[in-house]
Amino acid sequence: MDYLAAESARIGLLSRYIRPYANKGRKWERTIASLPEAGDIFRRTFGIRSLPEGLHPGYVQEAAVSLDIAMALADRFPVSSGWVRRFREALMHARTKAIASTGAKLLHDEYAVVASWACAEPAFRQMRTKSGLCILNYPIAHHRFTRKLLLEEAEREPDFAGTLNAHDWRKWLEDRFDVEIALADHILVGSSFVRESFIGEGIPAEKLEVIPYGADTHLFEPPTKKPNTDIFNALFVGQIGQRKGISYLLRAYQQFQGPKTSLTLVGKIQGDGAAFHPYREIFRHIDHVPRPYLRGIYQQADVFVFPTLAEGMPLVVLEAMASGLPVITTPNGPGDIVRDGVDGFVVPIRDPKIIVEKLECLRANPHLRAEMGANARRRALEFSWEVYQNRIRAMLQSWMQTVSEAEASELAIYPPNRISR
Repeated sequence: MDYLAAESARIGLLSRYIRPYANKGRKWERTIASLPEAGDIFRRTFGIRSLPEGLHPGYVQEAAVSLDIAMALADRFPVSSGWVRRFREALMHARTKAIASTGAKLLHDEYAVVASWACAEPAFRQMRTKSGLCILNYPIAHHRFTRKLLLEEAEREPDFAGTLNAHDWRKWLEDRFDVEIALADHILVGSSFVRESFIGEGIPAEKLEVIPYGADTHLFEPPTKKPNTDIFNALFVGQIGQRKGISYLLRAYQQFQGPKTSLTLVGKIQGDGAAFHPYREIFRHIDHVPRPYLRGIYQQADVFVFPTLAEGMPLVVLEAMASGLPVITTPNGPGDIVRDGVDGFVVPIRDPKIIVEKLECLRANPHLRAEMGANARRRALEFSWEVYQNRIRAMLQSWMQTVSEAEASELAIYPPNRISR
């Protein structure tokens, strides 16, 4: 959403951008960042929420900051009991409600609003009274599709069911998603996989617009020289849970591993960690790190493995490709960007055997690894944030022009070219 807001501002469409805490480079933020120990903590956590180029802090209206901080602190602790999960859900509900309420209150003379899922309903309802344009940003597959898939997964993999945080969404949240989808004129999604999940749930295809996300191809790039080692390093980055197909990766690596192989999992382990105990000796775990710190981790790997079950368009896949890594992944989200046999391999979900096969292929063929890695880097350049912003600009200008032509008399009282986020 930050890059969407930045491009809206650059072309003169943005009125305001409502979001949780943002690092605006204020004096107190600069002071904290300069401190020896506290500064490092800040830079690794809230400090990374800096605004992209082109998005002036004056456009940004922060909302639910205290709840946002409380959620971030709560996420530092493992889910060890039901009350912890309920507490987190209560915080999420309150934060979402506060952001949604603030967005609706700040709507004035705009004739379009772009809102993220779960935060859109109040603003959309208000915009409907003005015959304005409602654009919904939806980052993952349709919630009913996702829920069904993950409930099925919980039955297939009961040991990992506790890592499926999304499979037990509360009814209030699903009801809100349904209302937002119904009120939206257009729905932005990141991949054709997500688009098809919406169509499969009865959403008209004409409401859906696929705009693939981007990656920072300047930060993430291949190393000038690969580490001088004969270890074959496999890497996974993301939430370490079953929605990402983690049990299938662990089983595959268990079969594949050897004295000169390694598996690194980077991210926050979902659930209480019990499901990972039988595999704890076969992987190295690095807790969640900010994106700037991931650069070196990608550059030390030989292959990126991401056997996800359901995604929107995972940024980590693009980051790995931009870093010159061949990718082993599934069609359920990354299928639009990874070309099977060119940038890596696109494999079926839930298939450890074929993951082993592809790992063996890449380990045995360093020249193929290098070729696929080079292809992956070139492919990632087609999905930079600059490319994303160009696509967003063309889309917004087209939609706004349609609205202004169709409803010129109703929109005459509104300033031209203004869009609220």
